[in-house]
Amino acid sequence: MSNRHDQERARQDASAYRVENPRSIRALAHPARLAIIDALATGEELTATQCAQLTGLSPSATAYHLKLLERYGLAEPAPPRPDRRERPWRATGRQIQADLDISAPAGASAAAAVVAAHIDMTRAIAVEFTAAGHAEPEQWRDAAALTNADLWLTADECQRVGRELAAVIAPYRRRTRPAGTRQVRVMTGVVPRRSTRPEPGPPPA
Repeated sequence: MSNRHDQERARQDASAYRVENPRSIRALAHPARLAIIDALATGEELTATQCAQLTGLSPSATAYHLKLLERYGLAEPAPPRPDRRERPWRATGRQIQADLDISAPAGASAAAAVVAAHIDMTRAIAVEFTAAGHAEPEQWRDAAALTNADLWLTADECQRVGRELAAVIAPYRRRTRPAGTRQVRVMTGVVPRRSTRPEPGPPPA
């Protein structure tokens, strides 16, 4: 099992689009491009007009973003539809792997822009669902969960928690769409606080 997992990880790493230039990662962190990447990652094939409904831009502006994603190897034209009126696009299956030096100001700033863009997208999804909660079926209202936890962890424990959270959602990635399912945003984050509070001392004797 471990060997098969290692082989799959190696295959994904080999096909990943590696970004080392802070300017490139900032370009990919554009909200419209992230929205398109998210939509195509579900396996759907969408036209520029359909993507425009997600981005809030015109179809021509959205087509520009699709072309840029094609240049990065993250999107590609799909087979034409029967009416051939507008060509659809699909994901290539490549993942973005950012190899930024966050010890340098430019790399740290670019990484922060990516984090902010992803958090903003997830926040918008959560707020939209909550605001329309009265119109959602009860089982979906009960299914939604937003949790926060401040923990005292060592660096090793911090990494382990991140791996364990990723392992929980791994079986649900890239599976076919079973009946009764809907697209659900799951965001995990394990981020040390930059806090001025002192760390707890030893317990009293």
